[in-house]
Amino acid sequence: MTPEKKFNSVIAFGDSHVAGCELGGDITQLVNYINGIISLEEADAPGKKLAFPQIIADHLNIPCYNYSISGGSNARSLRLLVKAIQEHPNSLILFGYTSTDRTEFYYPTEGLYLGRDNDNFIQVGMQWYGEIANIIKNTKMQHPVNDLFVNNLLYAYNNINDIMFIVDNLCTLNATKVFHLPMAQEEIAVDTINVFTFEGNGNYVDWCTANKFIRSPMLHYGQDAHNALAKLIIKDLVRTFDPKTGSHL
Repeated sequence: MTPEKKFNSVIAFGDSHVAGCELGGDITQLVNYINGIISLEEADAPGKKLAFPQIIADHLNIPCYNYSISGGSNARSLRLLVKAIQEHPNSLILFGYTSTDRTEFYYPTEGLYLGRDNDNFIQVGMQWYGEIANIIKNTKMQHPVNDLFVNNLLYAYNNINDIMFIVDNLCTLNATKVFHLPMAQEEIAVDTINVFTFEGNGNYVDWCTANKFIRSPMLHYGQDAHNALAKLIIKDLVRTFDPKTGSHL
C-alpha cells in the first residue's frame, strides 16, 4: 500500500492563504464580490483550483474539498471540520491556522455583508479593517459587526493549542492524518504531534520569506509558493508512511 492508496480525499481549512487568493493574477472575482455580484465562496473558487491542497490531491489522484475562505477564522474552520470529516472519512486533513484576532458571528440579516459565508456566518477581525473598509465605502457592501468587534472586543480571541487539541481528537475518530499548518503566526507549540514546521521556519509566511517568494499586491504568495509547499507536504507524507501497516506516523 502506498500513500496514494491510503486517503479517500484531501480536506483543507483556513483563510486566504489556503484558498489561493490572488492566484492566477485576475482580480475580477474580487471586484465582483465587493460589488455584490458573486459570493465570497465564488470569488475564492478559481484560486482553490490552483492552491496547494488541490495540487496535493491531484498528486494523490483523489478529490479535494477546500473549505477555506478569504478572511476566514479558526472558529469557522473548526465549525466546518466537524461535518466535513463525517462526510469524507479517511481523508488527509490540511488545517491551516490563521491569526487569533479573528472569529465569527452568525448574522442572517438580509443584505450584502463583507466576510459573510454561504452559511450566514460573518467573519470579523483585523483582516476587514483599514484599507478594505475604505474600498467598500462606495459600494453596497457593509460590515456592521467588524468595527464594533475591533474597537471593543478585539484580543487573542481563540487559543490555537486548544483548537488543535479538538482537531486532533476529531480527526482520530474520522480521518487518517492531519497536518496542523500555522500560516501566519507561531502560537502553535512546534513539538506537538503533526504540526508542520515549514522546514524549521515556524509558519507559512516566514517560510515564504525565507525562500524569497514574492508577495502579490494583497500580500498573498504566488503559484511558485503553492507548488513548493505541496511538494514539501507530499515529501513528508512519503517519509512518514509505513508500508507494512499501511498507515502514517
